[in-house]
Amino acid sequence: MSKSLRYAGIALIVCVLFVMALPGAVAAPPQAAPLQHKHLMVVVSKLLPGITLFDADTDQEICRATMGISPHEAAFSRDGKTLYVPVYSSANVGAPGTDEHVIHFVRTSDCQIVSSMDTGDFKRPHFAVEGPSGLLYVTAELKNSIIVIEPKQQKIVDTIPTGSPNTHFFSMTRDEKKIFTSNVSSATLSVLDVPGKQVIKVVSTGGGNQRMTVSPDDKWFVTSLGTTRQVAFYRTSDYELDFSVEVDGGPFVARFSPDGKSIYNLGTAPRGGTPAGMRVWKIDTATRKVVATSSDTLGTGTGGLQVSPFNGRVYISGYSGQVSVLDPDSLKLIKQFPAPNTPDGLFFGSIQ
Repeated sequence: MSKSLRYAGIALIVCVLFVMALPGAVAAPPQAAPLQHKHLMVVVSKLLPGITLFDADTDQEICRATMGISPHEAAFSRDGKTLYVPVYSSANVGAPGTDEHVIHFVRTSDCQIVSSMDTGDFKRPHFAVEGPSGLLYVTAELKNSIIVIEPKQQKIVDTIPTGSPNTHFFSMTRDEKKIFTSNVSSATLSVLDVPGKQVIKVVSTGGGNQRMTVSPDDKWFVTSLGTTRQVAFYRTSDYELDFSVEVDGGPFVARFSPDGKSIYNLGTAPRGGTPAGMRVWKIDTATRKVVATSSDTLGTGTGGLQVSPFNGRVYISGYSGQVSVLDPDSLKLIKQFPAPNTPDGLFFGSIQ
């Protein structure tokens, strides 16, 4: 090779290296992978209408989905990748209004509605729970039923009668064999045999009741009797009232701590109470007494209450447009953040 050609080759290499060193000339580094959110919280907003998904570790909004008239509640799939959102009605339970009949399947990675299932004659689907078997149970109060859905097929595979046209909420034992329902203005609770698809017993509560929860050890099913200010504990062994705890206000929705030693109830302060609006009580299940009461302004319009399985704090939603986070021991307000357009049901899920 001649000396001139050798010098030309060296010059070319130097030029290439120089150009690569110029600002903007280097290839862009690979983009970071999208942030993965393992722990999730959803808030269902009646008048959005739709859902807002939050990171349950940071309480930061991830995404939203809008949908048809007034969803109230939702449920995560057991793997956390899907959110089931029944669309209920423009009205409250037992009142005249639209009779919706759709359940949306929402992808939690981006809040996209991937499919929607028409429940047909089973109108006003409201509260949903995915059981350990993977079957989805949803109230259909106008048919006095809970419908059983195979989510992968998006098909109703069974129905369970409830004995009431006002079955608005329910809770299930861990073995998926019994369901306990709140029949609200019917002033009854129903005990359902899931495998047998029948009503075992209808329990009178003497007045309207709200919401339903079962203790972690399956010992009690619990509802709120707002007019008498009682949180009522019924035995799952014989379906009889075990005891009641009176609170200074109108109880509405209760949830147990994970260890079952406490139960939290969200309701309303008594007339003239300070602060006005929503109030939370903590009941010790051993002493059967109220051991803490919230004292901060929490907004108005009782929505949902859940105890976070990730940080142990108590989360409540209020129609006035916020989620409040409370210390589980003192019930002191830790923080509040906005949730849109009449937030109602609130639930936690985890990506598996």
